[in-house]
Amino acid sequence: MISATRRLFLSAAGIALLAFASPASAQNPKLRVGGTPNYGPVLPIMAAEKLGLFKKAGVDVEFSGYQGGSASMEALAAGEADIVNFIPPGLALARARGVKARIISAGTITPRGWWVMSREDSSIKTIKDLVGKKVGTSSPGAATDFFALWVESQSGGTFTRVPVGGSGLIPNLTAKNVDAVVAFPPVSYRIASSGLGRVVVDLGAAMKPNVPDVWVASDEAIAKKPEAVKKFLAAFYGAVRYMQENRAWTVKFIDEATKFGEAVAGEEFDNTVKGLSADGAFKQEWVEESLKLATLAGMKELPPATSLYTTEFVPVTPLSP
Repeated sequence: MISATRRLFLSAAGIALLAFASPASAQNPKLRVGGTPNYGPVLPIMAAEKLGLFKKAGVDVEFSGYQGGSASMEALAAGEADIVNFIPPGLALARARGVKARIISAGTITPRGWWVMSREDSSIKTIKDLVGKKVGTSSPGAATDFFALWVESQSGGTFTRVPVGGSGLIPNLTAKNVDAVVAFPPVSYRIASSGLGRVVVDLGAAMKPNVPDVWVASDEAIAKKPEAVKKFLAAFYGAVRYMQENRAWTVKFIDEATKFGEAVAGEEFDNTVKGLSADGAFKQEWVEESLKLATLAGMKELPPATSLYTTEFVPVTPLSP
């Protein structure tokens, strides 16, 4: 569960708290799962709980919310989580530091809804206008940070990356503490729909398929709890399929979960949920493309893509409610 400190921090940021622990069962295996609570590709975890899919699958899931993917990965490295949502280059850096974990399934294939955004009244309108500016990210080593590095490499110059936390992207943009932000969905949709900012770079359109979010499990969980992992994935992708096939239910669920409003929830459904992988399968070349981002973070020798994942659990057969 989310600690009291994190709970207060997230509440103050206006982020819905989507933490839960499934009712414990003496017969069911337990998995501790972590991710960014209001991030679109993570929401199917909460949907699976609401739909009773974890119970049906026979697995007890304890979810904890973290301020970005890198914080989630730190929890896994510390033995506080079994499975987290992260990005391949971040996993490569973590493994280089001795963290034993691998990709078990894919969330999204391209960064749909990931936008570099400036304020509406800003002079920043193109990628080249970002040179010399301050660009907000969630945290060092998170997907927002890797994408900022990629954008910088395409800008023709340099800019300063400023970590402000996932919940700090909107406040720091509006307060003019940063000139632009790398926003993830549904935060990106909220900025646009509220008139707070405009899109400078649509990363989903600009980048090749690079599995911007994947589900990563510790080697210990893979070795000691393979059946629990399979059950978790069956429930998770069952929720993905249900969400994709039931727009009205999903929009209402997202609205209630994020508190960002029905318009943002609709954008989240159309641009993010519809783009989620339905079975978790991924291609080696997608992981290789994602790993190129690690070189921008200073990683000189990239590990083979095949060393970062296992295909033991995919494609997943989704469980129906």
